[in-house]
Amino acid sequence: MRSGLVAALMGVGGIFAAFGATVLVIAIFSRINHWLVVPAEMSIGTLTVLVGGAMFVAGYLLNRMGRRSDDRATA
Repeated sequence: MRSGLVAALMGVGGIFAAFGATVLVIAIFSRINHWLVVPAEMSIGTLTVLVGGAMFVAGYLLNRMGRRSDDRATA
C-alpha cells in the first residue's frame, strides 16, 4: 500500500511541477513580448509548482521513512 501511495504522490507531484513550470515560462515570455498577462497566470503557475514540489517531497520522504535497514540495500 505504501509503495502505491508513494508512486502516486511522486508521479502526480512531478506532473504538477512540470505543468506549473510550463505555465510560468509561458507567462514570462508573454510578459517580455508585451502580450496580455493575467496576474492569475503567474499565481496559478507558482502555486502549481509549489504544490507539485510539496507532493513530490512528501512522496520521497514517505518512501524513505518506512524502511528497515535490510530494505535499503534493495532500493
